[in-house]
Amino acid sequence: MEASKINAQPAVVVTGIGVICAVGNDRRAFENGLWAGRCGIGPVTLFDATAFPSQVAAQVQGDPAEGLPAAQTHRASRCDLLGLRAAREAVADARLHPDAPDARTGVILGGGAGGMGSWEKFRRAQFEKTPVARTIGPLRSSPPATLTDRIGTMFNFTGHRATITTACSSSATAVGYGMDLIRSGELDRVIVGGSEALSELTFGGFNALRVMAEDCCRPFDAERTGMCLGEGAAILVLESASAAAVRGARAYARVMGYAINADAYHMTAPDPDAHGMIAVMRRALEDAGVAPDQIDYVNAHGTATSVNDPAESLAICTVLGGPDDHPVAVSATKSMIGHCLGAAGGLEAAATVLAIYRQSAPPTVNLGRCDAACVLNHVAGLPRPMAIRFAMSNSFAFGGNNSCLVFGRTDAAAGEGI
Repeated sequence: MEASKINAQPAVVVTGIGVICAVGNDRRAFENGLWAGRCGIGPVTLFDATAFPSQVAAQVQGDPAEGLPAAQTHRASRCDLLGLRAAREAVADARLHPDAPDARTGVILGGGAGGMGSWEKFRRAQFEKTPVARTIGPLRSSPPATLTDRIGTMFNFTGHRATITTACSSSATAVGYGMDLIRSGELDRVIVGGSEALSELTFGGFNALRVMAEDCCRPFDAERTGMCLGEGAAILVLESASAAAVRGARAYARVMGYAINADAYHMTAPDPDAHGMIAVMRRALEDAGVAPDQIDYVNAHGTATSVNDPAESLAICTVLGGPDDHPVAVSATKSMIGHCLGAAGGLEAAATVLAIYRQSAPPTVNLGRCDAACVLNHVAGLPRPMAIRFAMSNSFAFGGNNSCLVFGRTDAAAGEGI
């Protein structure tokens, strides 16, 4: 997109962030955990995983319902509880105080398995003939769209509502859709992101695909053995820069642009030639009005699988240049928080925004000897303080559902931030 068209559109900024995941139960703990290189992957305790080859995941610790009003936790799935925790924090962080129906605020979330855990508990109760089997209450929170409605109701947000389910790119696409609604003038702000909870079905499914590591997640490492699942939620408050300025709200970063596409190659494997990844990254840059050599940092999809890492490395080198041409810093936060599926794009968007705000790139942990097919300017082991003017977050999902987000410092686009 031409720079003149970009400048004519309302600037969109991030004014609130809420997070809960394996490295921390709020945004500050998440931030501290990532920049300390703390790995949240450990033994699964939510269900019996002893029958599976992999028995580790990045599991949220503590009670996800802690601090939530009882009216909101009634019949809520674990996925909903995680999302509500993050939403409450994000709305408070943005200093929003909704006290009446607000039709200028919408809720657009990405979803995955939703309340699958509630289904599993219900089915188990039927087999065991417990009293729970006589009520369908636990099933009411199982659809992925339940959280979107719960957040809208909790805060009286009556604008657009939608739930996007495109596997691992769901919540990244939700961020882009939310930006579009503000750019178009339809809304002043949008609550975006996603939530995902571990479930036996998902865990068993990925084990059956033989893509799960049995110890830890090592993106781009020559000795990597697969991915580790995770759970959590990340909610961002997107707002027009003008509305944020009127409120005197802090802006973490600007949402510059995004793109989505599909490989149409394979149900689970990415195109090894990375055609879809390359195209979506280029389109996102065009939408953002940002040149490839202006990107300083990439939060990679980085699943640590044998097929994803080389394809993504090829895409990054093709679009942004290799480490010798344009040494863009790259890190994969899944090494610490696991692959959170429907929430992955939201969590990684939050990490990217915080990298811009802190002017520091978080590390990839467990990266010792880099795979020869994945040679990039990796931020390995320790965080890297650096100037980050523009950053990119990649989400490449099953079925080739690709999404790419571009963020910038709020003063990085001719003063259009706040």
